[in-house]
Amino acid sequence: MSGGGGSSAPTETTVTNTDLPDYVEPYFKRLLQRGEADSLQGYTPYGGQRLAYFSPDELTSQAMTRGFATAGTPQEFTDASARYGSTQAYGTPQYQAGSFDSGYSAGDVGPTYQAGLAGPTYQAGNLGQDYRGRQIQSSYRPDVRGSQYMAGMVGDSYQPIGYEQNLQRFMSPYQQNVIDVEKREARRQSGIMSKGIGDAATAQGSLGGYREAIQQAERERNLGQQLGDIQTRGSQAAFQSAQQQLAAERASGLGAAQFGLQQFQAGEGAQQTQEQLMQAAFQAGEQARQQAASLGLTAEQQTEASRQAQEKFAQSGFQLNQQALQAQGAQGLDAYKAQQAAMQAQGAQSLQAYQAGEQAKQQAAKLGLTAQQQEEAARQAQEKFSQSAYDMSNRFNLASAQGLMSAGRDINQDAISRIQALQGIGSQQRALQQAGLDIGYEDFMRQRDFAQSQLGLFGNLLRGVPVQPQQRVSTFQQQPGLFQQAVGAGLSGLGLYRGMG
Repeated sequence: MSGGGGSSAPTETTVTNTDLPDYVEPYFKRLLQRGEADSLQGYTPYGGQRLAYFSPDELTSQAMTRGFATAGTPQEFTDASARYGSTQAYGTPQYQAGSFDSGYSAGDVGPTYQAGLAGPTYQAGNLGQDYRGRQIQSSYRPDVRGSQYMAGMVGDSYQPIGYEQNLQRFMSPYQQNVIDVEKREARRQSGIMSKGIGDAATAQGSLGGYREAIQQAERERNLGQQLGDIQTRGSQAAFQSAQQQLAAERASGLGAAQFGLQQFQAGEGAQQTQEQLMQAAFQAGEQARQQAASLGLTAEQQTEASRQAQEKFAQSGFQLNQQALQAQGAQGLDAYKAQQAAMQAQGAQSLQAYQAGEQAKQQAAKLGLTAQQQEEAARQAQEKFSQSAYDMSNRFNLASAQGLMSAGRDINQDAISRIQALQGIGSQQRALQQAGLDIGYEDFMRQRDFAQSQLGLFGNLLRGVPVQPQQRVSTFQQQPGLFQQAVGAGLSGLGLYRGMG
């Protein structure tokens, strides 16, 4: 009986195994376990502050800058503009020379006497003109006296220099030495604390560990903050002391300037008063001279009137002589002569009355003219004083405007300097706070990633170890069944039997 065809099953199997050495296998297993555990950890957010906000000094400086920018034009500039605007050009002089005359108009004397026709027995003689009137005028000539007063110029007795230059002059050169001593002591104390931390870490067996690093970092941060506080306090104390001394110096300078201005004003007032007194004395003298001239002119007029009267009396005598000759020549003309004499006397009286009236009118006109001249002189003096007062007012307004502009600029520069100084201090404080926040965040990152960094270090160590994997080859053969073993045993015994036979 023959069996069916088919492939027989393999009778031998070879298996190759690659294993790590026993001395490193546990480490790789633990590395993989720790790595898997860390990879399953959730994300840990940072709960601290990342950004340092503006410091109080910066907020104050910003508020001061905003208020300074929105405050508008400083009052000193407005006052200076008002002062300068009041210095206008002097307009048309108030004084206008008046046109005036004496007001005297001579009247015309009518012929009040008409001589009748005399008889042939009378021949009137010729009376010579012995009287010659002369021109009478005033000997007064007023002198024009100009004002001797010249207003002085006020000098700049107070000239403040820049705020920083002023302040630097009062800064103590030894303040920084004191600050350096305090800093050196702070560093020495920090060094002692660092040594204490190192000794404690050595005693605990954690020298160079994470806990020591945290303590040393905290110590360094405290040291930096302490050094900054020492520098800030020392600089602030020096600044305040210098600022107080600067304020005292400025107050002294302003007081001296005000005292100098008061002295100048007092001197100007004295000069103006002296000039007014001299003007008053001059006017009094001029009035006296005018009065004397008027009196002298009146005396000459009276003398002239006396000469005219004397001439009239001479004419009267001549007429009487003629009357006597007429009486001797012709008795018939007596009545005529008497009538003519009466008419002549009446005419002479009318002429005398007219002349007296004209003299009175002339005297009144002269007095009126003198009064007008005096009034005109007073108006001229008043105009001069008005111009002088206007010049003084303009100079004072210009000087005040310049002083106000200078004070306004100094005040603005002082405010800007103080704002910038305050902003600089605030920026330093915020920078220091931001540095502390950055250090805290870096410490958090190192703490969070510490396990991963240790795993990386451990993995690097394992990768650096020379590991030769071991290979094991195993060969497996198929074992015969019970029937095959019996048949094999029988065949073996048969062969042995045959061999022995």
